[in-house]
Amino acid sequence: MISRRKVIAAAAGAALSGLIGSQEEAFAATSKKSSSKASPTKSAAPAEAPQPSQLNDVVLNPNKKQIVFYSPHPDDELLSFGLIASEYIALGYELIYVLLTSGSNTVAIKLINGELQSPGNGTRFVYKGKHNPTISGYTPLTISDVGKARVNEFKSAAGEMLVSASSVYCYDLLVNDELPVDSAVAIMTEMAGIYPNAIHWSMSTMDAHPHHRAAGEALRQTAVATTIKTAYSISRTTWDQVKKQQTLKNPSVPATYFFKPAVDRLQRVRNASLPYNAWNPIAGSYAIGYSSVPKQFEDLENLGNAQYCASTPELNTVNSWLITS
Repeated sequence: MISRRKVIAAAAGAALSGLIGSQEEAFAATSKKSSSKASPTKSAAPAEAPQPSQLNDVVLNPNKKQIVFYSPHPDDELLSFGLIASEYIALGYELIYVLLTSGSNTVAIKLINGELQSPGNGTRFVYKGKHNPTISGYTPLTISDVGKARVNEFKSAAGEMLVSASSVYCYDLLVNDELPVDSAVAIMTEMAGIYPNAIHWSMSTMDAHPHHRAAGEALRQTAVATTIKTAYSISRTTWDQVKKQQTLKNPSVPATYFFKPAVDRLQRVRNASLPYNAWNPIAGSYAIGYSSVPKQFEDLENLGNAQYCASTPELNTVNSWLITS
């Protein structure tokens, strides 16, 4: 059995849906109700009713409210699953987080070690300039250091998503900068035995990043060999390609669903984003997630949407049309 590390957690909720074929619309305004009795001197403030779920029925599981998320890297659990996960939390589901790799191969190591200058493209909260480890009082990071620091970011972010200590599993399956499908299948098969009635989520095979695609193929294979129910998130970098294939009526591309979160639930996702932009090197925080993909974090904040599908095509059918990174 591959070893696992448990993580402490605590926190929250956001995310909604609609078909990708529809435009990015605002969904169902929250209803309000007023107190039936008003004070003679002061009216009671209206209370806002909870917004109902707009997740598609294919990814709801009212009988056994458990959801397993397989994250290829630290930050995918937030960038691709965060809105979906927070919606499940709001509906009373238990979340299980499975981290497949430490993400130690990120280009952020060169930014942190002062080998590259950060262009600072993004908001004022994006670091701009060139780090100097000597002046800042830290030793340049090794690849192993980066992996440990990224896992710490993941753990801290998970702490904002109300995942219990017994429900977070951390692995590092990366081999020569590849996520082996067979190794991921072994982990997912193990999780299927522990959580047979949960809905298991991973990234789709229709994704520009090879590690994301490998995770999607692993879950697809696991679903074929077991009875688990699955769903797949599609990262924003591939949306235009997927939409084009749907327009061309590519038979291997499934229907997809679109999310726009309720504003009152988005704050919980924002809270979980903070560890990924925490720069405090003396305390071991290097803002690695944000340094790696600042635009994706800012799109999560500014656009606040997500896309998913209930099934994913075989990886070999995607290779003919997907432009990969």
